[in-house]
Amino acid sequence: MGKGATSLVFFGLNQRNERVVIKKVDSRREAEQESDILRSLPVHKHIITCLDFFVDEHKGYIVLEYHEGGRLGHYKKGIIHDQELAVQITINILKGLKVIHQHGILHCDITPHNILICNDDPKTVKIIDFGSAVRTNDSGEYIGNHRGATRWYRPPELKKQNHFFTANINYCSDIYSAACVCLYLLTGFAPYRKKQACKQIPNQKLQKVLRKATRKYKLKRYQSAQEFIDALLPFS
Repeated sequence: MGKGATSLVFFGLNQRNERVVIKKVDSRREAEQESDILRSLPVHKHIITCLDFFVDEHKGYIVLEYHEGGRLGHYKKGIIHDQELAVQITINILKGLKVIHQHGILHCDITPHNILICNDDPKTVKIIDFGSAVRTNDSGEYIGNHRGATRWYRPPELKKQNHFFTANINYCSDIYSAACVCLYLLTGFAPYRKKQACKQIPNQKLQKVLRKATRKYKLKRYQSAQEFIDALLPFS
């Protein structure tokens, strides 16, 4: 079905002969961590559901629900979406993130490649691939093994040189990435230069909203997924 840096993804069938997806991860420990994070989340229409986990020959296998459709887009170049559709897709990504954040988890790699969608229908948006996700411990510190997020969509605090430092990240990090996905949908290109990408948005008010969401400093961004949703609603 596909492959990532450390995994292969297969179609499969469960005992009821229903289609599922099986993600084979090279590292058993990383597979266990990802499956634990997924299984700690409630079933939600905008988050992929983990059905099972098993180990075979020292490899970890995560069994996931099958979702019709494909990726929202590739990393660098996609198609331009009209404003209403692009914003509604982004809002539904943020609805999924809101639930993820409420359970003390940061995704840390929101990109068009990690969002599934069926036939450009925003109602079918699903967040996938929690391999870089981190969660809070009892002290409120984020622990995990994030990989620095994907270029063009990562906020400044998730640069590769900060690979093992999770103290600098919070909900605003995922919000920044979601705003970059919105820019990608509106312009058709990965927003390598955020200010220039924002200037391509015809609607000046929406441009202002996306500029705030992609500020360099976290405190100048929207502070929660719901706050960003409220700012986007007039454009959906």
